[in-house]
Amino acid sequence: MSQPIPPHGPQRPPQVWDTRFDQRQTAPPGFGPAPVFGPPPGGPGDGTPERGPGKRRKALAIGLGLLLVAGAGTGGWLLWGRGGNDPAPKKKGPVQAVDAKLAWMAPVPDADKQKADRMARPWFAKGAIVMPTRTAVTAYEAETGKPRWTLPIPGIGCTSSPRSEGDVAVVVYGKGEFECNMAMAVDLERGRALWNKELTDSKGRKDSHAGANISFSNGAVTITEVLEPRVFDIRTGERRKPFDFGCPEQGTVVGRSEQLTIAQCQIFDRFFAMSVDPKTGVEKWTWKILDGLKVQNVLSVNPAVLTVAREHDTNASDIVVLDDKGRLKHLVSVSSGPYDLDDCKPRQYDTCRRAVVDGNTLFLPTSHPKGPGNTVAAIDLTTGKPRWTSDFGADRTHRPVAMHEGRLLVYQEATREESGKLLSVDPADGKAQVFMKLPQESAERESNLARSGDVYFRDGRLYLVTNYGMTDPSMMMVFH
Repeated sequence: MSQPIPPHGPQRPPQVWDTRFDQRQTAPPGFGPAPVFGPPPGGPGDGTPERGPGKRRKALAIGLGLLLVAGAGTGGWLLWGRGGNDPAPKKKGPVQAVDAKLAWMAPVPDADKQKADRMARPWFAKGAIVMPTRTAVTAYEAETGKPRWTLPIPGIGCTSSPRSEGDVAVVVYGKGEFECNMAMAVDLERGRALWNKELTDSKGRKDSHAGANISFSNGAVTITEVLEPRVFDIRTGERRKPFDFGCPEQGTVVGRSEQLTIAQCQIFDRFFAMSVDPKTGVEKWTWKILDGLKVQNVLSVNPAVLTVAREHDTNASDIVVLDDKGRLKHLVSVSSGPYDLDDCKPRQYDTCRRAVVDGNTLFLPTSHPKGPGNTVAAIDLTTGKPRWTSDFGADRTHRPVAMHEGRLLVYQEATREESGKLLSVDPADGKAQVFMKLPQESAERESNLARSGDVYFRDGRLYLVTNYGMTDPSMMMVFH
């Protein structure tokens, strides 16, 4: 007799969204008040004695619907919500510029050269950078680039977890092209497979997980495509029962001991964002995504910052900022920035590599449809307004990379004639100083790789890693 599937965690008490929204008499707890358009209830101009939460939410929904429609027809609107008076970050001191050297390069593996258009993003583990490809997972020594170990994938790699957890990462693969119905957990320190599991549902049915969202929490990995999540113990691969959030979990992002979980009810209809205790699985607050919007990605857990798309859009249309009680604080239009979120994979949360959140500031690149250059914008999350935008004095592409010693690192992309730079930017005013100047002799290859890749900064090293491996023989360039 088969053993019962162990629970993912303590089961949650019945939630208010267990019934249809049109059957409720009150607003769900934890959704919190939201900004009200027009005079406040009970004040001058308020002609109705009705002041309950149901009436407020109905008025809010109507107002939001009108604004969203208006924004769609006029190119978008920047923000709404209550302002804040938090001070801007303090200015930082001078930066010592470094003339960096090309430390090493890693070529695209021979087995991947014919179909290198699906290069996954790397993981970092104890002095190594680990790169999953279609055929294998390989760890490279961070200092020398020498391969530390290689683990073949027993099939064709489809997708992988955007990050690792406790030196464990997960690869989704299939025995044949586009099957994508198997999962393998990889020990990044020892270079071995911890387990391989078939991605069947509770009734034993198989399906493809080519675009799966893979997330970690409470010692488990959750793999979700659209419907029923598949949950496994991260170390043993033992099947766990999905945690009962009332609606199927679509993905989780954990950061700074906080967990943000996205759930979806009534397929393609209604989303929820929940702040969850990562140890117990108990919800702290829940926010119902506004009607007509769907969650695309998660930029930050604390503060909670999401990207959303309107009903028929494939790309992000707005950025949602929630306060610490799960109430809508600001809605920032992507198109009116215009902010560049093209590297964010829809419905694969925690994959936005060009967005950096630090405290109450969101740093984003802008798009540049009319020329080669772009700017970087700092958005104050307490007000929803841009604090500054800067092109850093160069007609080149720029992208935020990470925070380092209280300053924002921005990569200034190379051209064929001039090498790139890593800039150190004061988060208070956007003033930049050169932090690393990359070598001129590798400028052309750097330019080729950077145009189709991602940039990482770890332990004093700058990594350029391709995500489309057919533009250059190199898969990775590392500067130090």
